[in-house]
Amino acid sequence: MKTLEQIFDIIEENDITFYEYEENNILCGYELNAYTDGGVNEILFLDFRDENKDPKNVEDFIREFKSYINHYTIDDRIINNRQNERYRNDFTLKESLKDFTKFDKKLRRILKKISK
Repeated sequence: MKTLEQIFDIIEENDITFYEYEENNILCGYELNAYTDGGVNEILFLDFRDENKDPKNVEDFIREFKSYINHYTIDDRIINNRQNERYRNDFTLKESLKDFTKFDKKLRRILKKISK
């Protein structure tokens, strides 16, 4: 099993930056800042507060990352971004689908690497 440090290294190697999220000086989760190949900024917020999970526990981190990927679908990402007029002007539906499909595959490759 990997350490959190190793997991964060894998995430950063995939051009995703991460920040700890704290409330009242208590670590509550992580914000992962990523970009699709098309240049769309995607923020993945892994929130450990409501789940009674420990953000410093490797297994909890992996489960939360997996849950985020599985619950925020390609369709969700496209629908969310297409609410922005500039995005609609810059990306056709076909381009959006291609871009977010590649992004989803990237996240799933990361999940596979961190789960080993």
